[in-house]
Amino acid sequence: MDILQTSIYTIKTFNRLKSAKLRPNIDLYVHSIYERTINLMLDGQLIALQIADSPVSPISIILPLDETGLGRLKIKSNSPISIDGTNLLIGKNIISLDHAYDVYDDTLYEHNFSTSLKDVVWQLIVASDRDGFSTLIKSQNTPDDIALSYAKKKLIDAESICSIMTYGNLAEEPTKSNQLNKLCNSLSGLIGVGTGLTPGGDDFMTGVLSTFKALPQCFNHKLISSLSNSICSRRNNTNEISSAFIDCALRGQFSKAIIDLYDSICLDNVQLSDIGQETLDNLLDSFLDIGHTSGIDTLTGIYWSMTHLSKI
Repeated sequence: MDILQTSIYTIKTFNRLKSAKLRPNIDLYVHSIYERTINLMLDGQLIALQIADSPVSPISIILPLDETGLGRLKIKSNSPISIDGTNLLIGKNIISLDHAYDVYDDTLYEHNFSTSLKDVVWQLIVASDRDGFSTLIKSQNTPDDIALSYAKKKLIDAESICSIMTYGNLAEEPTKSNQLNKLCNSLSGLIGVGTGLTPGGDDFMTGVLSTFKALPQCFNHKLISSLSNSICSRRNNTNEISSAFIDCALRGQFSKAIIDLYDSICLDNVQLSDIGQETLDNLLDSFLDIGHTSGIDTLTGIYWSMTHLSKI
């Protein structure tokens, strides 16, 4: 079976596994099975087999199948997995990574800063009419949801620290370092917070990390390093599926929706008034397709980072 779409990272992972397949104790197994996705663990790297029209991530293999077709593959939790040349063998199924109709570059490269980015992201958040982490920046009220209430407190603490670091008198280096550590602890404390396969806190922090990769010139380099390290140290606070996406974000690899956002807004530093409605609609649809609130939670992280962290 050929594949419709995948990422450069997935191709590189598969090529690495081809050369490592003779190594003893290489670990290949079916991780989890859902209606639209089958997750494989290939030597410590999660790879997702997804149905057609699914949102594409750095760990995606998009198959020319719908939900019914995916079920007909009859892949079970104990189905054997092996690698044969350019083919991935799962049970009785052969998936060829040598024939992908489209391979996208999942690396988020440095972009020029655009004054329109924050405005566009806010417009997309409001137009989405979704709840999740976006409620934390759209309303001053404390949410009834326990996880969101906890996240609200973390963000209030982080915003207070950002204000001190931006406008306060932090002449002494130990004071600066202390505040930076507090900030990183508050934000990395969001890892694992929320429900679903990718908790909202993880999606939010993925959005934050994307701003560091796309617009490093807008952020304090010590902040980028310290917060990235703090997130990495807490990656085990969440599930294996979400942790795989966090690992990708820390390496600078992101979903096609995120890369398209920065490419659309930042490459030519377009003004908001010059962005066509079709472009905005396409961007919104691409983020709405990512889980129920995951895509919008990611946009919320981008907006929050540009609002508070870029000022430090």
